[in-house]
Amino acid sequence: MARLEGKAVIVTGAAQGTGAGIARGALAEGARVLVTDVQEEKGRALAASLGPGARFAHLDVASEADWVEAVRAALAAFGRLDGLVNNAAILWMGAIEHTPAAEMERVLRVNLLGTLLGTKAVIPALRAAGGGSIVNVTSIEALGGMNSVGAYSASKWGARGFTKSAAIELGRDGIRVNCICPSSGNPEMHAPFRDEIDVKRYLRHVPPPVLLEGGKPAEVTIDDIVPLVCFLLSDESRRITGAEIAVDAGWTAGKHCPGLPGS
Repeated sequence: MARLEGKAVIVTGAAQGTGAGIARGALAEGARVLVTDVQEEKGRALAASLGPGARFAHLDVASEADWVEAVRAALAAFGRLDGLVNNAAILWMGAIEHTPAAEMERVLRVNLLGTLLGTKAVIPALRAAGGGSIVNVTSIEALGGMNSVGAYSASKWGARGFTKSAAIELGRDGIRVNCICPSSGNPEMHAPFRDEIDVKRYLRHVPPPVLLEGGKPAEVTIDDIVPLVCFLLSDESRRITGAEIAVDAGWTAGKHCPGLPGS
């Protein structure tokens, strides 16, 4: 039996990128999926391509009213709800002294408030199902800092902290809450800032992941993220909650120091 057979889940920011990959992966594992996004045309097209196990609902994750309607749509379509993947996110890149307050607020509303509102909205349905799983997609920027992403990092640290509190509060209802911290995701998030990024200079100063493939640093892709999300949605992870799991090929493991034993 597929690991998500009989389960129904909501995936946010699912019209493209990591969210679309998660929606496809969950369907392949037997789940029924509500694809949600503010990008209606892309979201509807994806849901249609996935077949009868998928539905689409418009969802601005920063809107409490939209969340009420999304949960209602999932229950109407599937009769139950077993999981939520809080994946929707936006990025702002810029020096802190040049970050407008409006941009900080926009990032926090989507990446942090959206996670809180989504969790709040699904609690009654998950409780009625006898429990469930919430997976918050954060970032390795939730584990450490980096220049140019102060707003984004703050939002992801917040979502990571929220995960811990939610796991403690909702455990009594059999609702598990975990977060994953990938080192990469949808490359389109960086598109508006590409003219400001010196890729060659950046790569010269960033330590490579510790895992190697064919003698080269391993690259994390969406295909590496999807199986972990499906595992955390499944009953196989029934004793895992409040966890934060880095999907980064060891990027955040620590320092590699040439000249010392083991180098």
